[in-house]
Formats: sequence, structure tokens, C-alpha cells
Amino acid sequence: MKSVLKNAGLLFTLLLALIASAQEIKLPFQLSKDNKSIFIKLPMENQKDSLLFFFDTGAGTTLLDKKTADKYNLKPNHKTEVTGAGGKKIYDVLINQKIFLDNNNYIDNTHIVLDDLSRLNALFERKFDGIIGAAILKKYLTKIDFETNTMYLYKFDESLDHTGYDKIAFNFESGIPKFPITFELKNKEKYSGDILFDSGAGLTLLVNTPFKEKNNLLDKVGKKITHSSNNLSNKTNYSKGLIRSIQLGSITFNDRNLDISFASDKEGVSSSENILGILGSNIIYRFNIILDYRNKNIYLKPNHLFHKDFEMLVNPLSLKYSEDRNEIIISGVIENTNAYKKGLREGQRILSVNNITSKEIETYNKLLNQKNKKVIIKYIDRDNKVKTVKFKLKELL
Repeated sequence: MKSVLKNAGLLFTLLLALIASAQEIKLPFQLSKDNKSIFIKLPMENQKDSLLFFFDTGAGTTLLDKKTADKYNLKPNHKTEVTGAGGKKIYDVLINQKIFLDNNNYIDNTHIVLDDLSRLNALFERKFDGIIGAAILKKYLTKIDFETNTMYLYKFDESLDHTGYDKIAFNFESGIPKFPITFELKNKEKYSGDILFDSGAGLTLLVNTPFKEKNNLLDKVGKKITHSSNNLSNKTNYSKGLIRSIQLGSITFNDRNLDISFASDKEGVSSSENILGILGSNIIYRFNIILDYRNKNIYLKPNHLFHKDFEMLVNPLSLKYSEDRNEIIISGVIENTNAYKKGLREGQRILSVNNITSKEIETYNKLLNQKNKKVIIKYIDRDNKVKTVKFKLKELL
């Protein structure tokens, strides 16, 4: 009888071990209002406080906002040089840190770079404390499910169901997945090259400066506009046009409003000659994703957002939040548009659009993205005077 009980106890222990090995870590995530950006809340080591992280597959390094570090008395103990979209910069670093995923699981020996994230925070409806990507993806087989808004983390030897997923092999470039894609211009010319899989880039496809110049793409894309984008340390100008299609793996996107951006940077990631450019969130958020960093495979499965139309470019304004988030500020105006001709410029503060006052950028963006509609914008100019302009919204590409 003792032998039987002993064997039963051993079997029970083995079963518990098997269950524990198959147990995944579940990280619920929040989406931005346009569904394109992921935010995850992670507990601090004291298990009382928590931090909100922007999840970014393009983040080879974990970043923490300097103000958050100061708030919790986290002192840097190292300096390092990091190359990003804005070029090279020296940063303070917290070395050998623990990043807790829940109360019981954490990533050990992680280096965290401190930076001022206010420029990026100004673009989103919620403030976040840091940016994370590779720290999680290098440690776990990661499944991102937009149906349940949950990130599932498994051990790398776990066998997952890949039914319905398209498998794409990749290599690494600065810790970010890199794989080939093909895009087709309106004139039916096709171009192929490696892109970085960057969910933190708020665009469709960005072509690097060397690839653009080598293939003379600005002269071939047809009608185009110039727009600007904020990164961690500065603002970058891009040219934007429309293309016929983008193909990644066996998946092809065709949409009349499928856009492409062309970099003009002379330094940083978008000046690299090693890659075609960057695939951004306008594509990535349309898939449920499995990221297998150990075996260098990405699995993509169309989700409920896959067939959502690409937005027609009508809105001539880029907007951001003020630091106290009580005002909406113009961060850019596309030149040669009705808005520009009427005097709207970067730095002006929006009071209302069509007599609607809001503290949400998304509210104004919806009003400014209606083709052939007339809009009335009331704003405070840089000389602190209240002014009003009225103009018609037109398709820009």
C-alpha cells in the first residue's frame, strides 16, 4: 500500500510539473483608440506600484522615462551610446534590473535606459512610463491576440497551434526582426528588400533614404506630400505617396489608400543601407501574432481588423497633447493645403473644431478626416490671440 501511495504521489508531482511547464503568463493589454498601439501594465518589485509600458517590437532596448525614475528614486549606474531614429545619443542606464511581469514572474539582469519620453507621450491619449519589446520577446515565446487583448508568454519549447498563421522566417538587425517584403508602385514597378518589423512606428511602410535614392523612387511614386513625425529626440520630415500593393510572406495588401513614406534622414535607423526600411503599425495591428525569437520565426494570422480600410489622407493637421494634457496643440501642418494657406501653423492651440471642444485628439481627428466637409477651427495663435479659420477638407493624395 505504501508503495502504491508513493507511486501515486510521484505521479501527482510529475503531473503538477507538467502543468506548471505548460502554464502561460497572461498579460492583458490596452489598445490606443485607433487600435494600433499596445500598452501593458507591469508591477514594480514592491508589488504595490505598477508602470504602464508602450509595447514595441522595434524596441531592442527597454526605456524608462526619467521622471518616473526620479519619482521612484531609481539612480542610473552606467552610461551607454544608443543609435535610434534620431541618430546616436549617450544615455543613463540602470543595469541588472528585474522587470516583473506579474507577482511571481520576472525577467532578471535587464538593462534599462533612461530617457525623456515626453515627446512621444504627447502623441497618445494615455501617459506611459516606459517602452518595452525585446526584453520580453527574447525571454518568451510570445503570442499577441487582438481578439482578447491579451499577450500570452510561453517557454520556447512549448508547442503552439499555428493553424491559420502564415510563417515568416527572419533575422535580427539591432535586435529587431528583419525579413523581406515586396511593394508595387502605381506604375506597376516592384521593389523588394528587408524591413524591420516595428509595431511602434505609426506608419504603413517607411523606405530608408539610401533605398529611396538608389531607386529614384520620389520621381516614380507620382503625387506626394511632405509630412512630419516625432521620434524620441526630434522631428523628422517624410515624403508620402500611394502605392498599389505590399506583400509579406503569402499575404498581399491592396487598397486604394495604401500609403508609403520616404525618409530623408542622413543618420539613424532610417538612413541605414542594410535594409529597405520599416514596416509599421498600420500593417502590424491587423494580425494576431506569434513571435518566436529563439527559432527566428514570426507567425501572422489576420484578425478582425485585417479588412479595415486604410484611411484616406484628408486631415492636414498633426496634433499633440500639451504637457498637462489640458490642451490640444498643432504639431504640424501639411504645406500647400487649405489649412496651411489659412494660416494654421505648428504651436497653435486648438479651442474647438466645428464648435466642438474636446481634450481628446481622436475627437478632432475624426472631424478633420471627412472628405469634402467644411470645418471651422477656433484656435489661439502664438501671439496669444484667439482666431478662427474656415476651409474645406480635400483628399490630399
